[in-house]
Amino acid sequence: MAPKRPSTTPQESAAKKTRKSVTIEMKMEVLDRYDRGERTSVIASAMKLRESTLRTIRGSADKIRASALAGTSASSKRVSHARSTAMERMEKLLAQWISYQTKTNVPITMAIIQAKALSLFRDVQCEGEEDKAKPFQASSGWFSNYKRRHGFHNLKMTGEAASADVEAAQTYPAILKTIIEEGGYTAKQVFNIDETGLYWKKLPGRTYISTEESTAPGFKASKDRLTLLLGANAEGDCKLKPALVYQSENPRALKGYVKSFLPCYWYSSRKAWMNSTIFQDYLGKLEKELELYCQREEIPFKILLLLDNAPCHPPSVDLSSNIQLAFLPPNTTSLLQPCDQGIIKTFKSYYLRSTLTDLVERTNKDKQTVKEYWKNFTIKDALRFIKDSWEKVNRKCLNGVWKKVCPQFVHDFTGFDIASTVSKSNRECLAKAIEAGFDDLEENDIDELLDSHTVELTNEELLENEKEQEAKLQSTSETPESRKELTLKDLREAMSSIRAGLDILEAKDPNVNRSATERNYRVIGESTV
Repeated sequence: MAPKRPSTTPQESAAKKTRKSVTIEMKMEVLDRYDRGERTSVIASAMKLRESTLRTIRGSADKIRASALAGTSASSKRVSHARSTAMERMEKLLAQWISYQTKTNVPITMAIIQAKALSLFRDVQCEGEEDKAKPFQASSGWFSNYKRRHGFHNLKMTGEAASADVEAAQTYPAILKTIIEEGGYTAKQVFNIDETGLYWKKLPGRTYISTEESTAPGFKASKDRLTLLLGANAEGDCKLKPALVYQSENPRALKGYVKSFLPCYWYSSRKAWMNSTIFQDYLGKLEKELELYCQREEIPFKILLLLDNAPCHPPSVDLSSNIQLAFLPPNTTSLLQPCDQGIIKTFKSYYLRSTLTDLVERTNKDKQTVKEYWKNFTIKDALRFIKDSWEKVNRKCLNGVWKKVCPQFVHDFTGFDIASTVSKSNRECLAKAIEAGFDDLEENDIDELLDSHTVELTNEELLENEKEQEAKLQSTSETPESRKELTLKDLREAMSSIRAGLDILEAKDPNVNRSATERNYRVIGESTV
């Protein structure tokens, strides 16, 4: 009679059934080790995996790599099986859309996210041939797993996608006034900062350049977006140095330039969006700027900083005791926040006006075509116009926008009106556009362009952004950091040219006194080299 099998305890039975989950990230590490020539036994020992598991992973290498490429870094740490490329791409794009909606304070519900997921999935499938037979229902079970995979543990959902909270906007000014009075803050010490998107190379939709962009492959400059953070105080006499978030840390157009000398604090993130890490660093720089301002004005260094409830503005940011944060109620940004009451729109109108003015001047002076000018327009040019436009936003505007949230700080500027200021600038933009040859434009085309900086991301834009990101990763647009140098030889050559010019002026100038001044300039120049 055959001996009985030895009995096993429940604990031993459970141990035998334990199955180790291998995430996509771990599978990619296995494949990387194989690529480096490591043997299966070595990988198994190092990663505590069975050799049969490793051979299965190697046999599914193509599918695993496609899944990893389409997914996000967060999902690769949680997903243990290779899923369809369409699903991975859809979830990756959906994560970007959710981040954008949250950043712009747009309320979202589970139903809205599910509908967006279905819409994105259909569009992604239309671009490929695979998985067309596999249904996707965007069920509540999928939604729960999606939040877990992408780390959306604290995703704030609302019962209804409501618009601005009018009731909260009516009660908050009194609350803020109490905070100001108890803290003893003056209008000079109360600041507001806010982010805004800027499509820095975008023209009105009915220009022939915009028309060509919609049909010409590889020419999608109008989709190149950056994020700006603008801010000022309620008095209107202190404009803060803007922060700029771009997709590239070292774009080719800025090769050799020292970032600290740029007109904006320069940051980079893959999607050119503000995040809490960048915001924390910016506040550190802002603290020094505010301290210098208080010293110049001979006022105590204590600041009240008014912010909206964006995810990139965490209330737990590390600040000195000199800066206190006050947060606007959720969904009141459009009703109360000073920057959104006219500062941002005025700035963007000035930016467009500066761009069109330069376009007209360059095409007239340098005999460039409009298309040539626009092709050569770089982020360096955009920085120049950002600086110029921010300088043009005047004190009346910076003070007047506080009327709804801090009316006690607003001066009685006779005849001041944000709407008329923006309308005047827009008419000047239209005049410059017509001068540049865009004869079919109307004023509402300018309005639509300015409003387009803040509209919801469409499926088409999400898919285009994805393709552009992949192209940028494969291109050589990222340039290693290097600094321009002004050598002694350069100075000598420059001064030699200046002296030659002064010699001509002195020889031809009929004004004796003026030519004497020119001689003095030459002597000073010779003594400096």
